[in-house]
Amino acid sequence: MEHYLVYIALAMLLYCMFSARIGAAGITMPMVCLALGVVLGVGDLALDMERATTFHHLAEVTLALLLFADATSLRGKTLNQISQRTRRMLLLGLPLAIGIGALVNLLVLPGWPIWEACLLAALLAPTDAALGQSIRSNERIPQTLRDAMNAESGLNDGLALPFVIFFAGLAAGTADPALGDAALLSLVATQIGTGVIVGLLGGIAIGRLTNLVAARGLMEKDLGQVGLLLFVGFIFFAAEHVGGNAFVAVFVAGIAFANAATVSVLPARHFLESDGQFLAMLSFFFIGALFVPEALALLTPGGLLVVVLSLLVVRPLAIWISLIGTETSASERLFYGWFGPRGLATALFAVFVAVDFGSLPLLREIIAIAITAVLVSAFAHGITAKYAPEIFRLGGDRARGG
Repeated sequence: MEHYLVYIALAMLLYCMFSARIGAAGITMPMVCLALGVVLGVGDLALDMERATTFHHLAEVTLALLLFADATSLRGKTLNQISQRTRRMLLLGLPLAIGIGALVNLLVLPGWPIWEACLLAALLAPTDAALGQSIRSNERIPQTLRDAMNAESGLNDGLALPFVIFFAGLAAGTADPALGDAALLSLVATQIGTGVIVGLLGGIAIGRLTNLVAARGLMEKDLGQVGLLLFVGFIFFAAEHVGGNAFVAVFVAGIAFANAATVSVLPARHFLESDGQFLAMLSFFFIGALFVPEALALLTPGGLLVVVLSLLVVRPLAIWISLIGTETSASERLFYGWFGPRGLATALFAVFVAVDFGSLPLLREIIAIAITAVLVSAFAHGITAKYAPEIFRLGGDRARGG
């Protein structure tokens, strides 16, 4: 395994050095990392327990950092500035995507238990800010559209997480008759509720402590950013220690901290996002190397159809419905509906489900479909991002505010 790290480091270095030129050609970071991983994975980088465990730890760190960084943008003032279209896509579009996706899964995959169909829909619902980078940097796309898409993709993974946990718990309970429905619902609710409490109390406490030490000059600026990394780790392990869901706790802690701290959280957020970007590159590589070959081998025609319908029908329909009544044109709704790339959240949530709910009978099929969706989305959305203004007839900054 160690000698592959040389290739990973070299590929990342070259991509970073020539990222402007490579990006102009429509080639994104996830595409490069996934492709490199697949090439090595098809060779002899087999998925064994040791490597799966290594990726699981990497996935946990990556997801925790990204969830916290995204959550820190949810300050009171920022929430008021989020456009109507973004709120609609998050609060209405996301649940609709899960509901429509579950219905499609049940129709395309007959015989699947309802909760596994719902779990798969929840895994395919969140979108990826990293895969949308080429859209956000494309100045030919109106700023209003880019801002709304950036806000939605940065926040919907945290909002999708409770759905993933809830449906995974119900699916696991159905697979294990020893668990009663009431006990199962109580367990899932306790995990989510405890995570919320830990995150809320920890975020408020550390936010106010940050105000105190900053006002009295007791904290060095650079070490403050390192301290925030330690804070994420503390919340994560504290939630696990008391039986709560660590990812829910981290996301809630980010919201609580951002609203309790009066000092600017932007430097800390940029620090976390830069670390998260590096870990995201590693994660995409390992997804390609460890999961894509096996996922493609296990994929059925029905599973492939689910992926296609998820990208072409489920999200576009959910977003279209959620934006009814807003000042968005048909082309803008189609733009939002198509550019909902599946990426790290889908893959990392799938790994989380595999580790914590390994008894699911259809687990391998669920992971195969989720990973295939990430692979197809990375290339389909990455390639079309360059031509988005022409495809959707978007021009200048004339887009209306929402």
